[in-house]
Amino acid sequence: MPITADTVQVGDAISVGGRTLIVADLCELPGGAGKMVRFRSGERLTLHPRTELSASRIGPPPVRAYRWRRTDR
Repeated sequence: MPITADTVQVGDAISVGGRTLIVADLCELPGGAGKMVRFRSGERLTLHPRTELSASRIGPPPVRAYRWRRTDR
């Protein structure tokens, strides 16, 4: 399935240069310039608004390990 900066999700398996990389984190770039994608391997890729890549999505995105939690103490 085609993936763009608007549709990419954590957990997507994106094919880049013949390698399959799993999306670990996403960061929106200022001014609507796209998204910075960080893969589990530590590599990063900038997806511009018109960039389209081939990817597969197995299921819903995983729950993030580093979620902000409110603590009432």
